[in-house]
Amino acid sequence: MTADHPPTLDRNARLALIALLSAEGIGNRRAMELVTLFHTPEAALKAPAGEVASALNVPLQVGRQVVKAGRSMEAAEKKLAAAERCGARVVTFWDEEYPERLKGISDPPALLYVRGENSPLYQYAVAVVGTRTPSEHGRRMAVRIARELATTGVTVVSGMAMGIDSLAHEGALSAGGRTIAVLGSGVDVVYPPSNRQLYERIIAQGAVFTEYPPGTGPDRHHFPQRNRIISGLSLGTVIVEAGAKSGALITAKLALEQGRELFAVPGAAGDMKSAGVNQLLRDGAAHLVEKGSEVVEHLKSRLAPVLNVSAAMAVPKMEGAEKTIYNLLEAGPVLVDELIRRSNLGAVEVSRVLTSMQLKSLVQRLPGARVGRA
Repeated sequence: MTADHPPTLDRNARLALIALLSAEGIGNRRAMELVTLFHTPEAALKAPAGEVASALNVPLQVGRQVVKAGRSMEAAEKKLAAAERCGARVVTFWDEEYPERLKGISDPPALLYVRGENSPLYQYAVAVVGTRTPSEHGRRMAVRIARELATTGVTVVSGMAMGIDSLAHEGALSAGGRTIAVLGSGVDVVYPPSNRQLYERIIAQGAVFTEYPPGTGPDRHHFPQRNRIISGLSLGTVIVEAGAKSGALITAKLALEQGRELFAVPGAAGDMKSAGVNQLLRDGAAHLVEKGSEVVEHLKSRLAPVLNVSAAMAVPKMEGAEKTIYNLLEAGPVLVDELIRRSNLGAVEVSRVLTSMQLKSLVQRLPGARVGRA
């Protein structure tokens, strides 16, 4: 998708684009086509209904809806004001901030509502997605892979859904790395609501993207649509546990269509939670990976500018009891009873903290009642 108008739209043009996207019968593709044909969003809104209909080869009624949207900008004003109130930016396809890699997909969003940091390093990204109901193995692998990617300077992209998506964000955050959440709702609507704290942490250490206006709820049709953005932002996509009908397989399909690399973490034979990923591997559609380093190795030439950007990122972010226990394991595995004695935390607290750290793939249980760093 290319256009020959200014690289950045002013506020009036942004309002016009928001209005154009809200016109009945005009989706993202048609809005982009109209802006290309008429050169600016304002011109598209001011064009006669018949001319719009003819340009798009659609019924006249669709053209009339565009004219109607252009006559009243009140709804667009409210959407832009709502975005500004919650600290979001409206980034259009023609803005410098718009992710360059996303421009290359077949259906790039005309605009994105963005909260968080604007970083040129987002172009060095890998998506990590999977089932909403992962196994213990899937949970560990998602956190581990995302953490290892973030440690080397790679931005981790996911959808902030329950399960693998949330764990991928957690893994990146625990490494002090960057992460992007692509929402299937408005930028001000946290879904699931239980992820409110995660949402705030992502904004502080990365960004939240969505093409849906503020106030938009998490309609089930939005999630397959937003998946093209997740894969489109990324050099490659890692699938961690996906059943035969998992939504993550939509992202896998989109990644392949967009010419991106696809990776899959194998599951046990007969495991229904991994039926989808195992099929991808059988078909030869995805590279088999079990570590973030294997993903990096495949993409090394394209990730070169950010690999090992910060040696400090090699140490996961931890505080309090987690940091105490992690430091005690520096010399190697330790008996749990010895860990309790040396940490002065008490048996119940050590057990709780170890469970939490194990879920984050920071430690691993070993034979003989021992525990060591993962």
